[in-house]
Amino acid sequence: MVWTREQAKALIDRALSLSKAEETFVTLNGGNRGNLRFARNTATTSGASSGYSLGITASFGKKSGSVTTAEFDDASLRRAIANAEEIARLSPDNPEAMPVLGPQTYGASQAYFDDVAAVTPEWRAGAAATAIELSRQKGAVTAGFVDTSASIQAAGSSKGLFAYDRRTAADYNLTVRTADEAGSGWASRSFNELRFVDPSKLAMSAIDKAVRSKNAAAIEPGKYTVVLEPAALADLIAFLMFSADARQADEGRSFFSKKGGGNRIGEQLLGEKVNIYSDPADPLAPTTMFEGSGLPITRTSWVEKGVWKDLQYSRFWAQKQNRAPTGGPANLIMEGGKATIDELIAGTDRGVLVTRFWYIRELDPQTLLFTGLTRDGLFLIEKGKITRPVRNMRWNESPIVALNNIEALTPPERTVSGEGIGGSDGFTFGLVCPAARIREFTFSSASDAV
Repeated sequence: MVWTREQAKALIDRALSLSKAEETFVTLNGGNRGNLRFARNTATTSGASSGYSLGITASFGKKSGSVTTAEFDDASLRRAIANAEEIARLSPDNPEAMPVLGPQTYGASQAYFDDVAAVTPEWRAGAAATAIELSRQKGAVTAGFVDTSASIQAAGSSKGLFAYDRRTAADYNLTVRTADEAGSGWASRSFNELRFVDPSKLAMSAIDKAVRSKNAAAIEPGKYTVVLEPAALADLIAFLMFSADARQADEGRSFFSKKGGGNRIGEQLLGEKVNIYSDPADPLAPTTMFEGSGLPITRTSWVEKGVWKDLQYSRFWAQKQNRAPTGGPANLIMEGGKATIDELIAGTDRGVLVTRFWYIRELDPQTLLFTGLTRDGLFLIEKGKITRPVRNMRWNESPIVALNNIEALTPPERTVSGEGIGGSDGFTFGLVCPAARIREFTFSSASDAV
């Protein structure tokens, strides 16, 4: 079991009572984690860890110093706090330093589930064995990991703030190659509840992609209609939202900057089918109810029918702009439509089905132009049917352009992006995203990678 609210508060209160700084802020993070990794159709490593770390920030005016410790006896706490205070006194003033928060009101967390907290090594072994056995039956080779965790985050301040929340996560990720290494498939999911993890379904999805992607032939680069599976569309959404910072916009440093000053909140920037929001209580992707400073996280609408509704405001920038802070997104949910993936394919005269993207890099922050590669299953669609596998390609595209060219969407689902965003092994917030059919997506060159 992870630490209770009472245990966390007792330690944080004890640390606060030992501080002599003008302001003190303390965070407690940790919990229990187990994992099993497999490769070449056999288990390779397994392990479990349990531990907590206490972060202490001491402030004198605009000066601050931070120390982290994993030793919680009084002597160790005094030493850590004294070190934080010494660092603070030696530090230069930070003109953007914000005072610690006082008591806050938080929503009820729904991100912790007993089935994950109680999971056994045998369950993780069984999940890996499922993928290994199914791969062997198809003459394929698999590699991946099973990771489960139960964790807490807590915070307290010398002004009376105390926040506590807990979270569980179960991740299942695998890549399958055919024995001749000519075909590759992939599947990944992360859920707060164990009952949603289906190792057999995920393994068969990856195996099917690997077998069907053998003997891929190149097609000419250019503009294609694409059917993006949720993992591929999720990367576009995530990288778009990572760029939606209010300060960068107001200072003229991003796509969201308005000519002549200010930002583009309120403008129609995307197609009318696009609705994106964050909600820590969303049942598909529940998460913790406060961010690192103790600021409450509430439902935030980012895009409504293509109109940009808000940007990410830090506490400092929100105060400067005389508005409420939003912080970063706790999770990302994009609403979908009613089409099935088969209907997206059937509505494509000529295009490609994309399993996922990877190695995404920004080319131009002013236009949000990104580049990346396809991976683990790219298929040609002709007259509404998948006809053959094609070799991977590099793409150069802006999420702004792509999200203005959406033709149809499936219902949204919990997903992990091709870059690992949405999984607890990468970024810790959940992603909920549909599949989409998008016209005129730009592929710039061919890639020989499988």
